[in-house]
Amino acid sequence: MAAGARAGGGTDRGCFIAFEGPEGAGKSLQIERLSRRLSECGVPYVTTREPGGTAAAEAIREVILERPELRLDGIAELLLFSASRRMHVEEIIRPALERGDVVLCDRFELSTRVYQGCARGVPAETIRRVTSAATGGLLPDLYVVLDVPVSVGLSRQLERLSDPEQLGLFGLPDRIELEKRRFMERVRTGYLELAARDERIETVDGVGTPDEVERRVGSLVARRFPSRFG
Repeated sequence: MAAGARAGGGTDRGCFIAFEGPEGAGKSLQIERLSRRLSECGVPYVTTREPGGTAAAEAIREVILERPELRLDGIAELLLFSASRRMHVEEIIRPALERGDVVLCDRFELSTRVYQGCARGVPAETIRRVTSAATGGLLPDLYVVLDVPVSVGLSRQLERLSDPEQLGLFGLPDRIELEKRRFMERVRTGYLELAARDERIETVDGVGTPDEVERRVGSLVARRFPSRFG
């Protein structure tokens, strides 16, 4: 987790933006760029990720993602992600919002709806009930879904593996990143279908140079939150 320097505090509730998308969409890079913009403008912010953000949540992250030999079905994943999310919300996200900070989160419960729901087949009502218990009903003000074709995402993953610098930053593929192409196609379709019926979800074309994608993201957040990003 990273936090930007506070600029005079504030009493207004903060702004919660979750970055989402299939593997290789470029979420981490765009969060880094947007946080740099906030820092330059003196806007207090927190960057964090799921699963993770707290010591216990990071330990759960290792079980979920970094142990590919473990056999976990969709329900097991749902419960583990939700346990991590509970601590993440209570210890990191909610306090930051109460301070008036901008929270930039790499994935949130939309990932659960897509990966465990659309791609693994866990019933939507099961996900809704478990997630509601974990978050206390907290939802992001905006989901920014970086949309890229599966072929582009896979190509970026291969590029990362062949680049020592990127490999050092991001590490080897995790258990979910190792899923087959058919699974990744279901993930992308799930994001697009949910975006079509949820006004909190906005898709952004993730194809192009990092600068091009950054401009698209910047335009979106300026339109949705003019007082903070205008």
